[in-house]
Amino acid sequence: MMLSTAFGNPDNSYNALRLIAALSVVLSHSLLLGLNSPSYDPLSWAAYDLGATAVNVFFVISGAMLTHSVLQRGLGQFVRNRFLRIYPALIVSAALISLIIGPFGTGARLWEYYSSPQTWLYPLNVAWNFEGAVLPSMFEHGRYPGDVNVPLWTIKYEILSYIVFGIAAALGLLRHPSIAFAAWAAFGFALLADVGVDPTGETPVESLFRFGFAFLTGAVARRFGEVIPLRFGWAMAALALAVAGTGTRFGEVTWIIGIGYAALYVGAKNWGRIAEFARRHDLSYGIYLMAWPIQQVLTREPIWFGPQVAVLFLLSSTISGSLAYLSWKFVEKPALRRKAPASEKEP
Repeated sequence: MMLSTAFGNPDNSYNALRLIAALSVVLSHSLLLGLNSPSYDPLSWAAYDLGATAVNVFFVISGAMLTHSVLQRGLGQFVRNRFLRIYPALIVSAALISLIIGPFGTGARLWEYYSSPQTWLYPLNVAWNFEGAVLPSMFEHGRYPGDVNVPLWTIKYEILSYIVFGIAAALGLLRHPSIAFAAWAAFGFALLADVGVDPTGETPVESLFRFGFAFLTGAVARRFGEVIPLRFGWAMAALALAVAGTGTRFGEVTWIIGIGYAALYVGAKNWGRIAEFARRHDLSYGIYLMAWPIQQVLTREPIWFGPQVAVLFLLSSTISGSLAYLSWKFVEKPALRRKAPASEKEP
């Protein structure tokens, strides 16, 4: 199979792959919150840990799927469609977190919590402030005090990717593969050159080049999809490349490329009932939006150990998965039906 045909195949498993990626983020955060150390992450030795790798995969798949959609059906009502994909679920999940989950995590009295403007304005605040939106006295005694929903920090980079991609597509730049390749190479070089890197933590500039490179990896791969085969041997070689680059200055670039190709390969396969379920019920976004505050509520007690982390993962996955199902059925799926008819199958 060539990459250009993978996304048009109705039996692909990219929704299932995104579900696995979302659950990987939950697992990574379960280890972080439960054991209070990133060293327990199964990919702590790699360029990106498990949660970061899963988010990179989201961006690779997003870049490839959007490029496929535009190449096959045109730009259409791109802005409207992207808004409908991101914001209804984001705002409704924020309302659920502030009104239902919040009382279990706040240190304030209930009347103080519900009388605070922060509680009622939180959904609107999330729409533009993302992880910076706060709730009254939230998680004061948790592992990460005050952090209501940290994973939302990546959403703004997803939106920025959409904006830049939409402008590029409107200008007809997708018709020129060399331009897309040059942009991908420039972002890769920025990662290699450690542009914006701060040893104390990932900076906005570093995140911009990281996510931009991941998104462009998927976009460029799909743009050259007619000449890129999806083969098991190539996937194994890509994983070997990812591992080989670990610990070198090429680590971030080789990890994103290697894991990205492997993800595109496995997602093109038919995973059977799991893929069928994920095609009918796309729960990945809802899980990503709601798992962290649920995990924060479940880890208010300070002492946790290995078996309890497994319980934390199972509980938070089950609860967030159930809420994600409701979000998909009553919010996301109805919103997606309002997309332009020519873009009904757009990711």
